[in-house]
Amino acid sequence: MKKSFITLVACAIVLCAGALVVISAIGWRTIAVGFGSMLQAAGGGVVAGVDKEVEQAKAATENHAVKIPNVNIEVLKNTTLEDTLRLTGTVEAWKEVMLSAEIGGKIEAKNIEEGDHVKEGQVLFQIDTESIRAAYDQAEAQFRLAKQDFDRTQRLVDRGVAAQQNKDSAVANRDVTEASLRSLQIQLNKSIVKAPFDAIVDRIFMEKDEFTDTGKPLVRLVQLDRVKVKVGVPERDVLKFKVGDKVKIALDAMPDRDFDGVISKMTPTADPTTHTFLTEVEVGNAEAVIKPGMIARAELVRGVYPDTIVIPIFASALLDDKRVVFVEENGNAVVRQIETGVVKGSSVQVTAGLKAGDHLIVVGQHDVRPGEPVKVQETLP
Repeated sequence: MKKSFITLVACAIVLCAGALVVISAIGWRTIAVGFGSMLQAAGGGVVAGVDKEVEQAKAATENHAVKIPNVNIEVLKNTTLEDTLRLTGTVEAWKEVMLSAEIGGKIEAKNIEEGDHVKEGQVLFQIDTESIRAAYDQAEAQFRLAKQDFDRTQRLVDRGVAAQQNKDSAVANRDVTEASLRSLQIQLNKSIVKAPFDAIVDRIFMEKDEFTDTGKPLVRLVQLDRVKVKVGVPERDVLKFKVGDKVKIALDAMPDRDFDGVISKMTPTADPTTHTFLTEVEVGNAEAVIKPGMIARAELVRGVYPDTIVIPIFASALLDDKRVVFVEENGNAVVRQIETGVVKGSSVQVTAGLKAGDHLIVVGQHDVRPGEPVKVQETLP
């Protein structure tokens, strides 16, 4: 009899399971307790089995409840996008010159040290000119005599006392001695080595009292109040730039600082090996903090797109080979197919499919389904 009763109770539970699933937790507990009391009164020891069934049904109810995904959105707005090309280059001095001795002799004076700032016309070296000075003094005396002889001969010719031939000879002697004097004056001038422009002394090759020969290097000067950065522009982009275009320069040595530059020169032919066009960027360097040989990163602007939509790349996905995003509309997730343009860093330009004011889902987009409700947790700037 007891066995039949238990079987009957089990059947009753199975038949009522569907209805019990939808009963609220409070109602379910009330019914379960009442039903358990009835079973205890009728048959006694089956209450424990009923309680187990109650808990399982309650768990099923909770698992079948609809869970609304949480999302974060970004309210889209129009912005200006710059399409940029980043190239790596090397810093060079704006001007660099190697000054060599134009005459041989002993270095009589050296007036500079490496790192000195010098002005245009400043005397850097003086080469001993004792022998040249002696020759110059002699030539000067000979020129004075030749000039006096010419003047005397001219007076005699004018009075008809001397022949024209005498005058011609005096003229020739005067001109020869004058040319010799000028030549020695040039030699004297070459003994003084001056700075051809405002510069910094980069390297000194000769010291005082050393002997130099004609053509031997004395000093290297660099102009650093401005510098040039040389980069190679790819063939596909060369027509997008011109002399005068602005360029942003960043240096590995100063990662927290940018410098303004401008394209100063573009070669008309490509490098046959790299197929790039050598481009020089002029950069102001009044503080002389940019040094030749530094690695530079040049950012050139290929194009500017005003009033365009830009979104994070990660907010989009491929669906059936189409680029899509999810937007929130009236509490629901709506899928939008988009067309993209310029990619810049982690962002991409949207040319179709989105507009200013749309609520783009940027967090939680992988958990939503088209048309299903979503809960906005945060609106990002």
